[in-house]
Amino acid sequence: MAFPNDANGELLSLMQGEGIDLSQSYMLDFYVVFGSEKQGQLAAEAVAAAFEGAGLFLNLAEETGQWELRLQQEMVPEYDAISAIEAQLAALAKPFKGKTDGWGMLEPEEEEE
Repeated sequence: MAFPNDANGELLSLMQGEGIDLSQSYMLDFYVVFGSEKQGQLAAEAVAAAFEGAGLFLNLAEETGQWELRLQQEMVPEYDAISAIEAQLAALAKPFKGKTDGWGMLEPEEEEE
């Protein structure tokens, strides 16, 4: 399967190359960074309302000193769906000076036989 030539397409291509079945549902993590805890908290309220039932975590990233909001969503990793979530997160975070910072997932564990 071919993907668009951008960050999302590159990551999906890499996952596919690693043998990850992109037709299966996985827990994906989407990241947004903020300059202050207050901005992150306010954005988290807006994100929680837009993504009911999704996991939300706000933590201080010690290496950067920025506050990182992580949205955890179970879904099939499809290019259009991922891009739509990133666009929605960008729009929700903008009033709070947040910037999307990519997405990822933990590599699935191989089942023992």
